[in-house]
Amino acid sequence: MNKTGLVILAIFGLPALIAAAVFGPAAFDLAFHHRPPERFLVPAGYKGWARIYFRQKNAPPLPTENGRLLLKLDPQGMLRTSSDPLTGHGNDDFFYYSGDRRTRLSNAGVCKGGMVWQIQTLVEEPTSAPFVRFFVGTEDEYRQAVDPGSKQPACE
Repeated sequence: MNKTGLVILAIFGLPALIAAAVFGPAAFDLAFHHRPPERFLVPAGYKGWARIYFRQKNAPPLPTENGRLLLKLDPQGMLRTSSDPLTGHGNDDFFYYSGDRRTRLSNAGVCKGGMVWQIQTLVEEPTSAPFVRFFVGTEDEYRQAVDPGSKQPACE
């Protein structure tokens, strides 16, 4: 290889190799670690931290609705199920419900009018039982929940 070829390889090849090493695992995970979608039903008007506890004895398994696992929270924003949590990425949807009526909740993200924040799968220390938690509310409400007293406006 001549000197020009080595320079071109160093200029373009090395950054491409670094980018593949840094972003490759995340891209692979997003592309290949899919799971069936879930549908979360949150009581109309509920605001705050919601929790779903999995592997709970004497609790029912999760039902399905149109090919989605259905997670219907109680008025306190909680659900207990004997089912296992699913891992991976799914095209989940969130709704407020009241009786048979449903209103879609946005999980669009920062400064986009989202109402669902910080979806996390965690493990409860004393029991080692997995649970999912997420916050339901406006971006300002979420920011106050995670940083009480903050005067920082959500979007400028």
